[in-house]
Formats: sequence, C-alpha cells, structure tokens
Amino acid sequence: MRPRLLLGLLTAWLSVPLPLLAQPLALEPAPPAPSPSAPPAPAAASEARPWPRVKRLYLDVPGVDVHENLVLGYWPSMRQSLAVTKDAYYLLHTGIMAVPYPEVFPDLLVTVLDYGLIVAADVVSVYVPPFAGWHHEEWHRAVMSQYDIGSYNDVYDLPFFRELINVSHVRDEDLVRLKRDHPADQVRLSAAGVEADFARGTAFDKDRFFHGTRTATLFMQWLGTLNAIAYMSSAAFGSEPDTEEQNRREGADVERRDFTGLDPDAWVYDLFRPTEPYEARGVHPSGVGIDRYRSEQDLTLRERRFLESQARLSWLNLINPQLFGLYQFELGELGGAPFSFNASVHHVMAPFGYTIGLNLFAKAGRYSAFAELRTFINDTLVLPGLTMELLRYPLPWLEARLSPRVRLWLQPREQLFFAESAAFGGSLEARLNIPLSPELELYVEAAGKTPGWIPGNEFLHESLNLRTGLEAFLF
Repeated sequence: MRPRLLLGLLTAWLSVPLPLLAQPLALEPAPPAPSPSAPPAPAAASEARPWPRVKRLYLDVPGVDVHENLVLGYWPSMRQSLAVTKDAYYLLHTGIMAVPYPEVFPDLLVTVLDYGLIVAADVVSVYVPPFAGWHHEEWHRAVMSQYDIGSYNDVYDLPFFRELINVSHVRDEDLVRLKRDHPADQVRLSAAGVEADFARGTAFDKDRFFHGTRTATLFMQWLGTLNAIAYMSSAAFGSEPDTEEQNRREGADVERRDFTGLDPDAWVYDLFRPTEPYEARGVHPSGVGIDRYRSEQDLTLRERRFLESQARLSWLNLINPQLFGLYQFELGELGGAPFSFNASVHHVMAPFGYTIGLNLFAKAGRYSAFAELRTFINDTLVLPGLTMELLRYPLPWLEARLSPRVRLWLQPREQLFFAESAAFGGSLEARLNIPLSPELELYVEAAGKTPGWIPGNEFLHESLNLRTGLEAFLF
C-alpha cells in the first residue's frame, strides 16, 4: 500500500477554510421517517445540541466465520476485516463528535473543531490497526491465508508516514507454489488491496442510504478512493524509482520484503503470464531470493498500455453522488410509501481482468433493496453479472428480519485473462437477524457459491460458509 500518495491532496483540503469541510453533510437530506424495514429510531435528545453529534450509528460486529476461522484456521476473513474497519471509523468519529464543548460555543465553531479533528485522525489512523491501511493489507493476507501461507501485516509496527507498507514474512517457496497451483489466485492476491479500498467505500454508502448512518465518513471515503486511484496511476506511470528504492532498502533480508511490491504492476504482470513459473522473475538484485517486485519496466508495451487504461478507468469510482453529500434522492411514492433512490459507478481489478458496474440503492416502505449490474471483462470477453439483495425484510415471528442476496454471473473460464469461453456461476446468501434488545441483534448468515469471483470473498473456488455476529443501532 502507498498511503503517502495523497499528501498533496490533503494539503489542498486543509488549505480550504475548515467550515467548508462541513458542507457535504449540510447537503445531505434529513433521514426519512423510519420504515418498517428499518430499526427503531432512538428517542430525540433533549439537549439543544445533541450529544454525541452522530445519527443512527450502525455497527456490524463479526463473530465467527466458520469456514475461515474454524476450518482453515485464520482470522480475519475479508468480511470480518471490512466490518471491523468500518466499525472502527464509526467509533473513532463518534468519540470525536461526542466531545462536550461548552454551550457558549457556536454551532459553526463546534463543526470546525469536529471536522478538523476528524481529518487529522483519518490521516494518522491509516497507519494504525484496524483502520484503512490495515484493512488494505488484510485482504491481501486473506488470499494467502486460505492456502496456509504465513504473512505479517506491517501496519502492526505503526509505520507512520512510510511511503510503502509491506505484508512481510512471506516465503518465496509459498509464492512459487501459489503461482503454480492457483494462477488466478496469484493475480487476485495483488489486486485484493485496492479491491478492499473500493469495497469499504461501498459499505459506507450502504450504511448511509439504508440505515441513515451519519458519522462524518465523507473525508475518509474520499481519501480511500483517491488513494486507490493515485496508486493505480503511480504504478502505471512511474513505479521504477520506487521499486528500485524498495529493493535497495530491504537488501538481502527476505523476511522484510513485501509479497509483491506495487500491487497494480504485479497484478498485470501475472494477469498476462498465468503459466510463467514464479521463479522466472529472476534473482533479487541483492543475490538472495527471487526478484518479486515488478515495475512498468518489466511489462511489455501491450501490458503497460493495459495498465494505463486501468488507471484511467479507476476514475469512474468518483461517479458517486454520495461522495458529494447527496445520500439519497426522493422520487415521490411507490405503493403509498416514500420512494428513495441512489446509484454509483464501480470499477475494480479482478483475477480475470476487470469489472465495471453500476450500484443501485432503493427503498420504499418495508422494502430496502440493493442491486449490482456488472460487466466482467478479460482480453476478448465482455460478460454480464447481476446481484440482488433485500435488506432487513421483517418476518412475522420473533420480530426477526431476513436479508437474502442472490448473485448470478458469466465469468471467464478458470478466471483467466486469455480465456475464450465463459463459465456460469452464482451465489446465495441469507442473513437472519433476531433482536436481543431494542439496540442489539444477533445474526446468523449462511452462504454458498460456485467457482467464481465475488468482491469481498477470498475464495475463487466453490465454498460454503456460516457466519455469526451482532448488529447494533445506536443514537
């Protein structure tokens, strides 16, 4: 991961008067009246200034992912690290916005103080578990962990303002085995960190739209999205100096090395070379171990052009009204209930190439629905995919709620970039929520999938899983 790519952007943000940073939240529509599908709203605060200054805080506290934690024996899974990171930001921001300023402080000054502290905390927290940098690296690690490949997330060393953060303590022999036996996973391994960054933004979007959560996460979402875009551009247009410096600094210490170097360069290198043995990368410049890191100088002209096109396409992730404080659009009534809608565009690297899609958000009365319309693209194929999800539908017993999700797709066969035929696949998931108190619910989730790639699921092969956890709705 390369967190310092956005220091220039941060400087530009901070050069704007801090009151303007509050404008995106000022643009948001007031949360609608709760529908039967939403958790009950807390009672209004009696204070003139609500304490804390957050709305409808939603927490997803993961318990056990049976397949990952108990069968394969690793933690966290991709789902767990996303939930933990999202919760961490919500709690961090809630803590900042709970500071009890004196009532004589005008609201504008309180807003300036809140958002100034949140911006500073978001920048520093990138280097602290379990925030954005940790989440990015944990999705890399999850791909390796399923194959019993040991690794270490260097974010645990608190590498404040380091240019590159490693996933270290990975053996060359394990990477040789992964590329030989699971070439598509080798490609996905390098792409998984940026996949995490964009998935986190979509998770924030869903919480704002469906749960009415307001915890001042816009700056963090901008930071994560633009950092991922800048990372793609840096890898495509100027990775050679960074790669040389990283090799020089780490020298002959194999344990200290990252598993891949700059993620997008390694991704496109293995994408175009699924059958090339990993050891064909050659000997490390120090003379010890395999030369893991790739830069644009290791790519053919066609590969460089492909990576450059992906860097440009990554800007599509900014087509998202929520990034500009427009969290929902009221479109009249549907079935006698207020109807709200939103949409965003999504681009991300994939094991077989890349995907471009449209995220759709809708709610009316007891119905809250999320859908994804996707195209899965490799060298010659453009294939469709569809996701449909119904959130928190009320059941007639125990005040329980059910959230089913269905995915159907055609993806390149064996997840290969040069595949000329498609494979049909899909997944089915269902989460059952049972209330333990007005604010707390227990959930059990069952999931099964055929072979295929799903963002946020580390398994490219078929899998069955059972998950448990808690959901909490506060304030």
